Amino acid sequence: MEEKVYEYLNRLVSVPGISDTDEERKTAEAIREIIAEQPYFKAYPENFGTVEIPGDARKRPLVYGLVRGAADMKGGLAAGLAVLLGIGEEVLDGTCGMDGNVLFLSVPDEESYSVGMRGAAGFLAKFREQEKLSYELLIDLEPMSRDENGQEVFLGSVGKCMPVVLVQGRTAHVSRCFDGLNAVGVLGRMFEKTELSAEFAEVFDGEACMPPTWLNFKDLKKEYDVSVPARAAGYLSMLSFRSGPGEIMEKMRELGAEAFADYIEKMDAERKMLEEKLSGRAVQRKKQCVKTADLQAANVESIDHTDPVSEEYADNVGECEKTNDAVPQKFNVRSFEELSEQCRKKDRDGFESFMAELKARTEARIRSGETNYPQATIDMMTEVLDWSGLTDPVMVIGFAPPLYPAYHSDQMAGKEGVGSWQFRKIKKASEAAGCRVKKVHYFTGISDLSYCGTCGDMDFSGYAAETPLWGGGYQVDFEEIGKLNIPAVLMGPWGKDIHRRTERVNRKSLLVELPEILHTLIEDQILLT
Repeated sequence: MEEKVYEYLNRLVSVPGISDTDEERKTAEAIREIIAEQPYFKAYPENFGTVEIPGDARKRPLVYGLVRGAADMKGGLAAGLAVLLGIGEEVLDGTCGMDGNVLFLSVPDEESYSVGMRGAAGFLAKFREQEKLSYELLIDLEPMSRDENGQEVFLGSVGKCMPVVLVQGRTAHVSRCFDGLNAVGVLGRMFEKTELSAEFAEVFDGEACMPPTWLNFKDLKKEYDVSVPARAAGYLSMLSFRSGPGEIMEKMRELGAEAFADYIEKMDAERKMLEEKLSGRAVQRKKQCVKTADLQAANVESIDHTDPVSEEYADNVGECEKTNDAVPQKFNVRSFEELSEQCRKKDRDGFESFMAELKARTEARIRSGETNYPQATIDMMTEVLDWSGLTDPVMVIGFAPPLYPAYHSDQMAGKEGVGSWQFRKIKKASEAAGCRVKKVHYFTGISDLSYCGTCGDMDFSGYAAETPLWGGGYQVDFEEIGKLNIPAVLMGPWGKDIHRRTERVNRKSLLVELPEILHTLIEDQILLT
């Protein structure tokens, strides 16, 4: 089997297959050809094939092979294919004592948006009914780290969502910067409150998921000018073991209000210090109240234009004119769904028509490679804010794909503790192959295990409404995933320097240990998916 693993590895590595590209079709075809060549599938060609992934613009298929009777890097795939070959040959020659089945499934896009595994949920559910199967264990053949205590086997995978923050301030010429409200400044305060914040870092049985980190942060000017940025946006990666999008949204809203208030307080403090240097002379001109229902109509494109202020704090203007105090800044923090609902109240039919056209246009841009999910989300939120007609300072918070629900094979309803029970079998098989392993609860690098089942009581019901691209552009079938509830683990060859130029896999682990462990597990009547 060692020679066959090496042969398959060479064949797979020679085929380009960068995640979220059309080249992944070549990898799928190479895997299909390998399966088709195996004696078992020549004898039973009806037991393998490809399945179209619903809604995948790149037309990448799932590839499967089912033997009856019974990686991140491509090493895990090669080992899995070699084991599939060996079991198939044993079934054909009658030496296989297994009374179960082995299903091999390759999925594309694992490194980007997991369109393969998200699409596989429906296939696996239908295939289980069609073939009358019971999924006992899924092994994701990802490369794993190893130290003096053994090689890692993960029973779960961290959850991830990606909040998007759009800030609208108030523009002004830099020579009158205190007359504006810098959107970058407000977003910067939001960055400070969330970036690497231990408040968000959840802990489970001594393991911690990493705190949030921002992946994008910028103003939304289309060209250079000398005005205070009116809008800024960015998005951050938020990991969790237990918190769902609803709970995260509430935290973000609270911090958004604090960020606005903090920045306005800073502006006021800095203005007063500057005025002290000027012997009390005001550096912020007085506001005038524009009492009009159409606030946009009151805006004039000029350095010295009169800023419209809402009637809610217009009465404060007279008092402020008696002193050098600034007019109180009004701001709001809204979720994307709240902004959308405000648009519907303005013109429901008009807004729904606008959103349908916006989604179709955005999805076409994503398919063409012109943009990606997070940037497209910023663009959509910006256009919805434009459509709303809001001119007051506001922070809008939504979500951008992808979404990875937290998963743990011990925590599925009705199957509590199954993951740990399976680990004991994995440990026994690994030690027989001369490989020590150790149990780890959560893989914090994000993986396809997130789509193997639902755990706990995390609420995803509101996620769709807060995600502008939800629908044809992106979706997760929580109902199908809940029906699957497959006990799953991450266990593959020993690898190092993943995603670096020096990425590599240990030869003995890949060619000898892993195939032997997998074969032993199958002989122990564990179904491998």
